[in-house]
Amino acid sequence: MLSLEQSCFGTESFNATQLQQILTARYGLALGIWEEKELVGAALLEVLVPESELHSLAVLPAKRRLGLGSVLLKSGFAEARQRGATEMFLEVRNSNQAAINLYLQFGFTSLSVRRGYYSHPREDALIMRKRLAAPSPGPVGTEIISS
Repeated sequence: MLSLEQSCFGTESFNATQLQQILTARYGLALGIWEEKELVGAALLEVLVPESELHSLAVLPAKRRLGLGSVLLKSGFAEARQRGATEMFLEVRNSNQAAINLYLQFGFTSLSVRRGYYSHPREDALIMRKRLAAPSPGPVGTEIISS
């Protein structure tokens, strides 16, 4: 996992301690795609109902544009919903247009900007949100799942 993070995010990747904290946290969740014994893609989430946060979506550079990010996102949505989350948040580098386009395609909307959030190089982060479920017209507490 550490190797995948470093391949995708360089100096902005999670370090071993941070990964261990996420992977062993009660609310942490990791999803992976493997080819043979190689981890080629992964999503790291935290689900604190009613919210969930996508901490990382990583696909090896050589495996991008094959739909693996989409598979990981869909699986993340399903897992977060199953655990009771009604929305998902994420932060993405303002210049990462490929990731932003993917998130927009899956229904994320821009909420705000965190100025100078990233440090190597210094750059703003775009905060995005996706509703995973919406209130239904049925009994109180019933939700309608959105795609």
